[in-house]
Amino acid sequence: MIGRNAGIMEASWITWSAAAALCAAVWGACRWWYGRSLGTLRLQLDKVDRARQHAVQQGLQLRKQVEKLQKEMSETRRASTHAAVQRGRERHLESVLSSDAAQVATASAEPVTSPHGFADTLPM
Repeated sequence: MIGRNAGIMEASWITWSAAAALCAAVWGACRWWYGRSLGTLRLQLDKVDRARQHAVQQGLQLRKQVEKLQKEMSETRRASTHAAVQRGRERHLESVLSSDAAQVATASAEPVTSPHGFADTLPM
C-alpha cells in the first residue's frame, strides 16, 4: 500500500511540474507575442503624436502668417484710402484753380467801363 501511494505522489509531482513548466512557457510566449504587439502600437502612437505636434506647429505658423497678412492688408488699405483722399484733394484744387484762372482770364479780357463810356455817378 505504501508503494502504491508513493507512485501517486510521484505522478502528481510530475504533473504539477509539467503544469508549472507549461504555464511558464505559455506566460513567456504571451509576453513575447503581446510585447511585440505593444511595441508596434507604441511606435504607432509615437508616430501619431509626432504628426499631431507637427500639425499644431503648422497651425501656429499659419496663424502668425494670417495675422501678418491682415496687418499688411490694413496698412495697404489705410495707405490706399489716404492716397485716394490726396488725389481727390488734388483734383478739387486743380478744378478750383482752373476755374479761377478762367475767371481771371475773362475778367482781364473785358474792359471795366460802362457801355456808354462814362462812369456811373448817380446813386442807385
